[in-house]
Amino acid sequence: MYKEITLKTPNGEERTVPMLANAATPIRYKMMFGKDLMSATIFSGGDLDLDIISRLAYILSKQAAKADMSRLSDDDYIDWLEDFDSMAFVDSAQDIFSVYIGSRNNTSKAKK
Repeated sequence: MYKEITLKTPNGEERTVPMLANAATPIRYKMMFGKDLMSATIFSGGDLDLDIISRLAYILSKQAAKADMSRLSDDDYIDWLEDFDSMAFVDSAQDIFSVYIGSRNNTSKAKK
């Protein structure tokens, strides 16, 4: 699923970020961050887990940009994060997760 999401930058401006989820998303998430996205809990102690949200947004944005996924690194992730206000991910969490969840929904009917 593809969607453009607006995130705030540290100086308060808005930036539109294309995001794309597909079948490779959970695999790429695990390769990059060493954690299973499918079993991730987005709430920690009743609060949104900012790490999961921002990590997922990073993977989705890199997939939409058709980036060379083998070149992703922790440094690239940190550099990418510095372009956004930390609350931008909390404010847009529902949109970010809807991109991922939307790619998992089956829109075709089972064949008999």
